Amino acid sequence: MARQNVMLRDDQSGIILPGSWVTSQTTGSPEGYKTVLTLNGAFPAIAGGANLGVGKLLLTLPAGPRIIGGSNISIAVKQTQGNVTADTPDMGLGTVIASGVVATLDGTATFENIMTGQTMNDCDGTVENATVTTNLAIEAAAAHTIHLNIADGWAASGDTALGFSGTATIWWR
Repeated sequence: MARQNVMLRDDQSGIILPGSWVTSQTTGSPEGYKTVLTLNGAFPAIAGGANLGVGKLLLTLPAGPRIIGGSNISIAVKQTQGNVTADTPDMGLGTVIASGVVATLDGTATFENIMTGQTMNDCDGTVENATVTTNLAIEAAAAHTIHLNIADGWAASGDTALGFSGTATIWWR
């Protein structure tokens, strides 16, 4: 008998969300789940005038071995102070939060091992859409966290609360 896809609450799917700026809806069965995250938050402060990678925790998958089969983003980044409006940062999804002196995410594989870095059009609210097929096995003892990461050689003065909004979809089992 075929299993029926059902909508699960986060407490049923085992997903842990980090805060009120992200909500989720998970559908599927043990053969495959689709989690759609609705995002409305801000990255940590960006000092500006230098290369910097930062990130924000989106969710933690349930314990145990997991496989991520793909992801999609439809996300806009919006400056709050007018300093980084024209910047075109590198954005991706990874199991480790971006940090350090980096202008792109590809120097540390786990900054973008779920979705390779996508070049944003700007930091003035233009939506970036991308879909990536992945075959990432997450072993039981490995990090089950998924982060939205961004890096750039930021314009002078940076931004204290670079905002982001939109959706991120993760296909996993």
